[in-house]
Amino acid sequence: MTAEGTPLANETPPVVALRDVERELARQMNAAKGPGEAPVQRACMSNFVIFCDNAEQAQSVSKDLPAIISIHPARVLLAVGEPGPETNSVTASPSVVHPLGNRGRHVCAEQVTLRAQGHAVEQLPFALRSLLIGDLPTNLWWATPAPPPLAGALLYDLAEHAQQLIYDSRGWTDPHRGVAATASWLSKFERPPGNVRWRVASDLNWRRLKYWRRVLSQALDPVSAPGATESITEVLVEHGPHAVTQAWALVGWLASRLGWNVQATKVELGLEICWHVVAPSGKLRLRIRRLAEGAPDVRHILIACNLAGKPGALDFVVEDERRLAVTPQGGDMSRRTITIQPQPLAEMVGRQLSDREPDPVFRESMGVAHLFAKSVLS
Repeated sequence: MTAEGTPLANETPPVVALRDVERELARQMNAAKGPGEAPVQRACMSNFVIFCDNAEQAQSVSKDLPAIISIHPARVLLAVGEPGPETNSVTASPSVVHPLGNRGRHVCAEQVTLRAQGHAVEQLPFALRSLLIGDLPTNLWWATPAPPPLAGALLYDLAEHAQQLIYDSRGWTDPHRGVAATASWLSKFERPPGNVRWRVASDLNWRRLKYWRRVLSQALDPVSAPGATESITEVLVEHGPHAVTQAWALVGWLASRLGWNVQATKVELGLEICWHVVAPSGKLRLRIRRLAEGAPDVRHILIACNLAGKPGALDFVVEDERRLAVTPQGGDMSRRTITIQPQPLAEMVGRQLSDREPDPVFRESMGVAHLFAKSVLS
């Protein structure tokens, strides 16, 4: 019986010339068919192109692929472009694998790993095009820590035929520059000139904020807390290491929903960003603060506002990785919690692959985040 996530033919994927990839995939599918058994069926909903800039990163991504294609079966084209000695050409290693959860069933997905070094990395987009299934949509996962707009011509070429670009802003080393560049790049990427088909860019960090956006919307709803949004005087967002871009996206969303405009900025590098903001009802202070340790996510939010007509606050905190709690300080509101479902990387990517529609709320939030970033950089 074939183990989940391993080649069906139970062999190490061979290295072949690009022209022989389809033939090798067909050979492996035939080899996986036992005597008297039905043919192995290929499951494929899209072309799934992944770019990694080093072997360690590619190995980490490969571990998640069985779980990803169990959610969204696809032809996986894993491109690994590394610095190093010049190589003459791109190498290809095709394999036919079981998606996670399909053990013992004759359903498979295809994976082709392409590798190049030095200037040969520039050949990867052209090699990938020859392996795309023409009547299927194409998703590109930019699985490197570099912000997409700072990636140069390589990303432009890789995304030429893609309907969706997936990236992850968690861990960007220069978040101020990354947020500013990405926010202004989004509209250009999604609406290219000419007759190019539509495409969208999706940040996995935005998906991680789903529960925060939900609990903030519920707690600040005028039915739950009359007058709270109009009386906000201060917002504090605390996050773990490497999560400043996530906190930035969240305050961008909050500011876009409530009509806030940045007026002045103060930065303590590595510690805190403070914005003085003009709201429709007056001025307030908005802060993002880095915690010394903890998970790389937003961990705590404190919103100072009026509750039941008196000064108070709403205190939001991650309790035990499975619950978000909201504790009112003042007023007659009761404490409430919501359950947080685990969001492993493989599940987020798998679900995002089928979600290729534009998200106007994300675009508006990034537009405000762009203004905040410009104020920091200036």
